[in-house]
Amino acid sequence: MGRAARSLAQRLTGLAGALVLTALCVTAAPGAGPALVLNLVETDTGRVALSVPVSPGEAFTVWFLHSYDRAFFAEHYRALAPGSILLTNMTFKSNLNGGGFEYHDFYLHPDGVGELRNINEPREEVHFMMGSPDMANHTLILRGERIRLVNYVSPGTLVSFRVCHAPRKERD
Repeated sequence: MGRAARSLAQRLTGLAGALVLTALCVTAAPGAGPALVLNLVETDTGRVALSVPVSPGEAFTVWFLHSYDRAFFAEHYRALAPGSILLTNMTFKSNLNGGGFEYHDFYLHPDGVGELRNINEPREEVHFMMGSPDMANHTLILRGERIRLVNYVSPGTLVSFRVCHAPRKERD
């Protein structure tokens, strides 16, 4: 398959994925208000393990202990709309052992916390494997509240955060 055909196939696959995510998230009638929820969804079963209301543009953080450094790593996002999340930046305490970064705007804070800034990468979902509380302790930080995700999903489970319309009863 040529490069152009592969590129088209990749774009079509991405579009199909976006349509599936939108279909899974859209529960509102057309023209409904902007009431949104941030859902933690088990990949294999589709079970919504946790659902919290969010506003369009609201920031949230997925915090965890990095498996190699054994130090915190925080991915910072904005919930934009159903099927639309923006990765804004990442902060972390690391040994910075030369592994390299995919993103290039690196800043080292005076307290030794590193930050990858100005990422602004759109995503349909935030996908990861739930770590154990002693090794990763995945935590959602929303409005200053820390929510331990292991209270909702077993370690080793593949999950995704997805922004969806709030169910009708929460909007009425």
